[in-house]
Amino acid sequence: MRLATVEYFANEFQSVVIEPREPQTSFPLHDHEFDEIVIVQSGNGWHIINDRPSFITRGEVFYINAADHHEFERVDGLHLVNVLYRLDRLTIQSEDIRRSLFSVDRRPAGDELEGRHWQITEETLGELTPVIAALVRESRKADPLSKVMSEALFLQLVVALHRNRFPLDGGALPPAARLNHVLGYLRHNFAEPIDLDDLAERFGYSVRNFHRIFREATGTTPHNYLIKVRINHAMRALSSTDDSITDIAFDSGFNDGNYFSYCFNKMAGVSPRAYRRLLRRGPVDRIASEAMVA
Repeated sequence: MRLATVEYFANEFQSVVIEPREPQTSFPLHDHEFDEIVIVQSGNGWHIINDRPSFITRGEVFYINAADHHEFERVDGLHLVNVLYRLDRLTIQSEDIRRSLFSVDRRPAGDELEGRHWQITEETLGELTPVIAALVRESRKADPLSKVMSEALFLQLVVALHRNRFPLDGGALPPAARLNHVLGYLRHNFAEPIDLDDLAERFGYSVRNFHRIFREATGTTPHNYLIKVRINHAMRALSSTDDSITDIAFDSGFNDGNYFSYCFNKMAGVSPRAYRRLLRRGPVDRIASEAMVA
């Protein structure tokens, strides 16, 4: 399936359009007559680009060229900002801008998608939010100056992404920002098997320093933090669903029901079954708050 320019751009001169996907549903294999920057705002899912799958979560950025083909599958609360643009329609045609901002990102996507798949921090996402909102408004206007303003905002967005993005392993990040991303990774992927020592190395820490820095920043160990995130999810599921306790345990990242019950009882002071009964009888004031992860 090929997405045509006339479906998204108001006229032949428009160079930039924002297409929010809130949420992004599963979308079949397609390509475009234009280029695209995809920013993941929340949720998760599988993004298959040129037959290579990536599990994506908040803060990831993809540069998609017209020649690429991609699709989204098995999405869960996935919210995206799709920035559609036509480089040949940009009023600002500086060769320096083209070379510094687009030359790397427009290379054909190889096996590693080198230069095409990045991450940004929570701080950068927050800084980009008003820029994206302004770009949405301007790209929907029809007056002659809206094209100029849209392009100015687009360049601001592209420069901010270029300056603040970092590789997927997080190794180039300063320690504080790197740890922020580790916390985000744990919150988004708690249901998956996670080897904390491997995670430390992936984000550029030695195992020893990772545990020390993590405790200094959070007041707890990486293992305890992950358990708290998982128990917090289980508490929410116990209060909002009728799923079995076994299913909730597995959905929360525990592969052993007995260990789940042990951790839950240790943190909440009651068993999962007793916790659910308490919720059915009335509000629980202290139990839930003690296990919440800030």
